Amino acid sequence: MVRKLFLVLAAAASALAINGVAWADFTVLVPSSSEGDGLRAAADDYSKMKGTKVEIVQAPYANVFEQGANAGATKSGVFDIILMDDPWIPFFAENGHLEDLTPYFKNAGMEGPDNDFLSKSLAICRNPYNTGPYVCLPYVGNAQMFFYDAAKYKEAGVDAPKTWDDVLKASQTLTKNGGGRYFGYVFRGGQGNPVVADFMPIFWSYGANMFNEDRTKVTIDTPEGAAAMKMFMALRDVSPKGIESYNANEVGTALAAGAAASSINWPNWVATFEDPSQSKMVGKISYAPIPAGTKPGSSEIGHWTMGIMSASKNKQEAFDFMVWATSAEQIKISATRGNPPVRASVFADPELTSQEQFRHYPVLMEAIQASTPRPRHPKWPEIENAFGIELSKAVAGTITPEEALKSSQAAVEEITGLK
Repeated sequence: MVRKLFLVLAAAASALAINGVAWADFTVLVPSSSEGDGLRAAADDYSKMKGTKVEIVQAPYANVFEQGANAGATKSGVFDIILMDDPWIPFFAENGHLEDLTPYFKNAGMEGPDNDFLSKSLAICRNPYNTGPYVCLPYVGNAQMFFYDAAKYKEAGVDAPKTWDDVLKASQTLTKNGGGRYFGYVFRGGQGNPVVADFMPIFWSYGANMFNEDRTKVTIDTPEGAAAMKMFMALRDVSPKGIESYNANEVGTALAAGAAASSINWPNWVATFEDPSQSKMVGKISYAPIPAGTKPGSSEIGHWTMGIMSASKNKQEAFDFMVWATSAEQIKISATRGNPPVRASVFADPELTSQEQFRHYPVLMEAIQASTPRPRHPKWPEIENAFGIELSKAVAGTITPEEALKSSQAAVEEITGLK
């Protein structure tokens, strides 16, 4: 009987270990990426300092969403904290999977996060956006920037590109002179998230939006959307062939190899471009805000945020860790580990900004403050996938831009039930 009980307990312990929660004081679900690696390192530091066992479970990007959604739906309590890509917040919050942080701040004698956090970084952590209660805290300050080879652009007669017309003018000249070996522009054209992420800043810069202001109508197939699509197709024509299958690695490689002059990109690529072992463009790439169309340019914000799962059995411990991990001191350490900050004091820290690898910080802070969140809808992952399929077809030339807008409009209406 004793042996049987021992075997049962051993099996249970093994099952917990497989799920990454064996003997942990609390458990954090993170992506298998630099963002997740940074939080894993922070958790190790916290464990040593506090004597607390923090278990980190890492999974690929899509699996983090799936595992978090499953844990929320089943109320398993297997994860205490989830590190979320910010467009997931409406899904998790509106399905009741995230804890309202208001009472935890009050118990700590705080009104909420302090004002050293960038305002746009805090806005995405509230649901509804910028008005509701805080359901997470910002940890990694991603927002897109415009990357370009300033010397090549100057050769093409454009100094600092301010508009998409500037970008297109320089790119047409550089692609023509490149003879199929060098291109003025490159972007991610792969289906789903890749092409949508690279299209949205152009979409917004021409005054287009996926929904009207009160989110009661889909507004993709509009004159503004058509103007954005026209520019996107013009940029496709000065980009490498086959970009309908390009993802982040192909775009990053083209820039680092000096085979393309410009692109929208994320700040985590800066380290690659400034690394002599990976890049021919060290010190040659300039960083700028997103160019304007008919409206001011706006980056897609892509923060990683920490939220407490509502089924967590260790909520106070989880909150204490999140506040510690997002403190100014820890965000600075996170920055040295490769994760862009979310605090003004870290963006302006001379110890960092004096180093070449952080020279893009002023531009990145400006980009975050001028950023736009992806549409705050609980079905955003499904919407993004549908939109991205049609955009990628247009990039490949298998449907016309007009067909892509029309079919995207219909698909998103079907998903959301809006007309």
